[in-house]
Amino acid sequence: MNVQQMHLAVQQGVDKINSLQADTLLREEIDIELNKAVSKYINTRYGKNNIYRKGFEESQKRIDDLRNLVTEFEGTATFKEQLTTNIFVDTFSLPSNYMYLVSQLSKVVSRKNCKSINYQLDSINTQALKPYFAIGLSEFVCNDNSQIADSLVLYEDINDTTTGQVTIWSNTNNYQFPQDIGQLITNVVANPPAGIEIYWEQFNTLHFPGQFIVLINTDVISWFEWDASIGTVSTLAALDSTSTVLKTATGNNATLDYNEKRVSSHHPSGTITNTVSNTFVQHDDVFTLLHDPFNTTKKTDPLTTIRGNNIDIYTNDIFIIDAVKITYIRNPKKISLSLGIDCELPDHTHQTIVDMTVSSILEGISDPRYQTHEAEVGKNE
Repeated sequence: MNVQQMHLAVQQGVDKINSLQADTLLREEIDIELNKAVSKYINTRYGKNNIYRKGFEESQKRIDDLRNLVTEFEGTATFKEQLTTNIFVDTFSLPSNYMYLVSQLSKVVSRKNCKSINYQLDSINTQALKPYFAIGLSEFVCNDNSQIADSLVLYEDINDTTTGQVTIWSNTNNYQFPQDIGQLITNVVANPPAGIEIYWEQFNTLHFPGQFIVLINTDVISWFEWDASIGTVSTLAALDSTSTVLKTATGNNATLDYNEKRVSSHHPSGTITNTVSNTFVQHDDVFTLLHDPFNTTKKTDPLTTIRGNNIDIYTNDIFIIDAVKITYIRNPKKISLSLGIDCELPDHTHQTIVDMTVSSILEGISDPRYQTHEAEVGKNE
C-alpha cells in the first residue's frame, strides 16, 4: 500500500458502514496513529513480546518483517581516553537514524610482533570542519500553522540587526501551507545562499528524517557560532513581509564534527589489519574483565560498551581500532500523506499496520468494536 491507500484503509476500518462516525479524522491525526503503529510493530517484532515469543532473525517471518530497515554503516573510531597505563578507549559515533544494534565489527591495527604500539594523535574531520544544524518544516510555518513564512534569516545576534545576517530562504513563489510543502522542499535545497549548503534529510553520515540539514562555511560566514561559552549563539528567525519575527530557533543543536584519532606511528610494514567481531559487555562488568588476563580485551576480540550515541571500544597497548562497522535496524521515515512519504516496512506488513492503527483509534473513541477488532488483529501473526 502507498500512503494514500493506507489512509483510505484506516478510514474504512474505523468508520461504521454509511455512518460517517469517523469522517472528522484529520490526515495529520491518521499519520500520527500510523507512525505509532509502525513503532509498536517494530518493537514487538524485534523483541519477543509477540504470540510466538520469537525475536528478530529467530524465524524467517521475523527476518522478513524488518528486512527493509536493516542497514550497514562504517565509520572511523576516534581516541577517547587512556584508562590505565596500557588500557585505552576508542569511540565510534552511531548514525543519527540508529534504532537497534544487530552486530558490530572492528578493523583492528596491531603490531606483527605483539610489542607495544607507539602512537600519535592526528586531527580528523569527516564534515570538513563545517558546523551544521537541522531545520524541521515547522520552522517554515507561521505560529498559527496556516501560512508559510515569507523568509528565514540567520542572525549573528537577533537583538542587534546591525551585526551579521544571511537570508537562508525567501518565499518568492508564494508557497502555501500545506499544499506546497513538496515544492518548498525542492526550492530550499536548490537555492542556498553563498556560504551555505542545504540537504533534505540526508548528507553523508547525517540523517535527520523530515528535516533540512544546513551546513555553514565559516570561511564565508565567519560570525556563525553554536557554542554559547564562546560567544552569542546564532539564531534562525522566520519573518513575515514586514520583517516581524514569527518564530526563532537557535543553532544550539549544531555541532562540529571534529575529533582526534589515535594512529600508529610505525611504518605500515610493521603493522597488520584484521576485521574482527566485537564483544558487548555491561558497564558494571567491563573493568573486572579488563583486569582479568583470560577475559580482557584482545586484538581478536575487543570489548565494547554503549554510551549515549557512541560505542566505546576498549584497547590495549598492542592494538588500535581503525574503524567500526555496524549492522543495525534504523528508524523508519515518518509516514506522511501531505509529504507523500509511504510506509518503509515490507508490503506484507502494511495491512497489519493498518489494523493496529484502526484498533488504536477505536480504543481512543471508546468504540465497542475495539475488543472484536483486537481479536482479529491477533490473527495476523
